[in-house]
Amino acid sequence: MDCLEKYRRGLVRQANRRLRDILDSADEAAVHDFRIAVKRLTALYHFVQQVDEQLPVKRWLQPCRALFKRGGRIRDAQIAIGLIGEFGELPRTASRPLLAPLQAAVRHDYRRFQQYAREQRLTAIRLPSIATTGISQAAIRRQRPACFEQLRARIVPAAPGIGDGEWHRIRILLKRYHHLLDAFTACPGYSAPARQLKPITLLEQLLGDWHDRVTTIELLHSRFDDAALPEALISRLEQQRNALLVSSSIYLDKLAKTWTEASPAA
Repeated sequence: MDCLEKYRRGLVRQANRRLRDILDSADEAAVHDFRIAVKRLTALYHFVQQVDEQLPVKRWLQPCRALFKRGGRIRDAQIAIGLIGEFGELPRTASRPLLAPLQAAVRHDYRRFQQYAREQRLTAIRLPSIATTGISQAAIRRQRPACFEQLRARIVPAAPGIGDGEWHRIRILLKRYHHLLDAFTACPGYSAPARQLKPITLLEQLLGDWHDRVTTIELLHSRFDDAALPEALISRLEQQRNALLVSSSIYLDKLAKTWTEASPAA
């Protein structure tokens, strides 16, 4: 479909523009934008593979996914630095011993990112066009409803008391669902229902904030002795993490009801 190809080309241009920026400096916005573009491309090519399971999508995505993962190490430390900076109750004498090693980690992981990209000659993302895959427009139209339905079934319902791993899985699937909605919204005659988008967007934000706290807590515990970590900071991050999950459960239920009451145009 020409609309999906136009969407794909735009994402590849965005990813490559931000990749060039990252290779020049460890710009936080560039790392974030590059990873978002790769997530959207991954969602699109996962759909392509559902249309034709024989396509070597995993091999196509491997180079940009390798950069994505290495960029994730930079991003995790940057997020931790930001969350520590937001904690106004922490005196500079307590925050400095945490921030300096994290800033050093950003510089270290950034140099490794640069080195890997240049050694592997990954200075640009290259992925096959939709036409090159050989899948037909008719096959795309046939598979689209089934793909959305399968994703919805995997996202909800969630059992009470699920762990972090299950919430993380839901977060990834929800993003994939939203990215596919965006992809097909670029096509004539297709629009994502606003009633569906609102709870999706809110739930994504809640789970994104939750995931930031989870990764920051894990990062701090992995890099510092417990005695060196301010108890007030860890306690605040844990409280925020738990509160965000409570809110996420509420909005996941709302999203499930939205999908149950009216079949979305997928």
